[in-house]
Amino acid sequence: ANARPPKTQAAMQTLARRLPGMATSTCAALRSTATAAYLQSSAVDAGIQELAHKGYTIARLGAAASVRDMEVVAQKLMRIDGTGSGSYNGKGGVSRKTIDDTSFVDSAAGAPSELKIQFHNEMAYATDFPKYVTFAMVHQADLDGTTILADNVMVQSSMSEMLLNKFRMLGVQYIRHLHHESECDAPDYYMSWQGAFQTDSLEEAMKRGNNKDTFSMVEQCSDSRRLRHTLWCPVFHTHPEHGEVFFNSVLNRHGSWMDGHAHWTPVPNSERPYHCLWGDGTELSQDELTEIRRVYEDRTEYVSLHPGDVLVLDNLRVVHGRTPYS
Repeated sequence: ANARPPKTQAAMQTLARRLPGMATSTCAALRSTATAAYLQSSAVDAGIQELAHKGYTIARLGAAASVRDMEVVAQKLMRIDGTGSGSYNGKGGVSRKTIDDTSFVDSAAGAPSELKIQFHNEMAYATDFPKYVTFAMVHQADLDGTTILADNVMVQSSMSEMLLNKFRMLGVQYIRHLHHESECDAPDYYMSWQGAFQTDSLEEAMKRGNNKDTFSMVEQCSDSRRLRHTLWCPVFHTHPEHGEVFFNSVLNRHGSWMDGHAHWTPVPNSERPYHCLWGDGTELSQDELTEIRRVYEDRTEYVSLHPGDVLVLDNLRVVHGRTPYS
């Protein structure tokens, strides 16, 4: 575990979108007078202070705000210029539709709508991850789809020392099963290795996925259809203000998050698209999962976003997710 190279923080952001919609260039004129007024007021400084104090802030720009407006405000709150925004696709082995050639991507495509997206720090499974993540609400779902947040500083304080020490000692393995993109209509398809490794060459995908420096391994599954990608990762990060902080995607990558899905419910966790194991390859026990879920449930904040709202969060500290929607 001590041989693991330190993860690097992107000095940029991942701009992700809440349900449908997103951004364009920041150089064009703002469409909303409310946005212009926000940028000219003390609200930006207040938002930056709130982000530092509690790990997230929300700018409420009103329904007239364009996606461009929301991107400009997000960049101001994250204190970056228009050239500093990070690229989401390919960075964490995931690709999603971008909106109007901007940093915003379609987060509605991240999971089946009937399932809850479990708490996670964005790209906690990657060696490079964003310092900030922004969500912009363009269209609300007809029913629910509430954003959920939790402060890992508080979560960690509620977790038993025995469990924390086990995480420190072992880390975790994040596992995913990848199909050829030609099987996109198969009932067990979830993600392609072409999208995960950003290549159409199987040889190149295997080369990129097998990397001892990042503790990454790819192998052919016994069914000869899928690739199994395994990453060993630590689950703590040194936050510049808060020191050692729980930094993970355990619940969001554990196979049980697909419980309730029509196809995946009868399938063993180990064969589902994602799964998470202890770093030594053993399963998390039911008692361990129950404790992790309980401490997160106790610290959950439900955040209702409305059209024109921009949520910026400290990804090194605050986990996010969403409730099911329709």
